[in-house]
Amino acid sequence: MVILCLGKQASVRADQTLARRDTEQAVELQCSRSNGPWSPCRMGIQKVGSQWWIQMGNERIRFEHDGSGHVRMRTGAHAAWTSVEPNWAGNQVLCWGSICARGAFPLD
Repeated sequence: MVILCLGKQASVRADQTLARRDTEQAVELQCSRSNGPWSPCRMGIQKVGSQWWIQMGNERIRFEHDGSGHVRMRTGAHAAWTSVEPNWAGNQVLCWGSICARGAFPLD
């Protein structure tokens, strides 16, 4: 079982739905940006609880959690990190700023 902390109140347990790829793990989800249409995406876990990414098409969005509830994201390899607030936006929909993901987030 893998636990991924996504903010003060959210954690994701990705166990049976995880796919192994090299040293990272990834789960298939649906994602949306700025309330746009939902499309397939992948969430990869680099360091459980502190570093993960979402792949939307050709774009990889990176996230970091410092352990105290502060989450930041970066939308390009050379882009600046920006603080984002994780929040639940609906049934199985978790958002970080303008990026939302939905799918089977089994919770503890």
